[in-house]
Amino acid sequence: MTFPDADGQPQPITPAQAISADDTPITAICSEAPAESAADRASAYGRYISSAAWQTSPARLAELEASGHRCRLCFASRREARLEVHHRTYRNFRCEVAEDLTTLCHPCHLGVTGMERFRKYARSPFKPPPPTPAPPPPPALFDYRSPLEIA
Repeated sequence: MTFPDADGQPQPITPAQAISADDTPITAICSEAPAESAADRASAYGRYISSAAWQTSPARLAELEASGHRCRLCFASRREARLEVHHRTYRNFRCEVAEDLTTLCHPCHLGVTGMERFRKYARSPFKPPPPTPAPPPPPALFDYRSPLEIA
């Protein structure tokens, strides 16, 4: 895989050259065991997405370049909307290749993420209990109608 240098000339990036924000080689990060709990995964994801390692990720930059810095769904440019790079798959999380990613504007990213979550939870084995009907109101203690209205 090649990426342009400061002069725009293609330069190959080797795994040895790819380091994270804390100077940890990417190969070491990729071999780490995944986080155990959902909270740990969410926390690790948030830290990674806000890190310099993600912002300067060769795969992320390659996807932005390949999309022409436009949303892949609505074709909005970065001047029209905030562009975000969406993970199509998390199989290679923190070791992404450009094919794992797609450029989306913020509104399209929210829509795609919402659809993915809907599908995920629709397949979930957990089903919420059926709604319980509301109990009937208690009988009135005193009938305030006039005797003529009752008859």
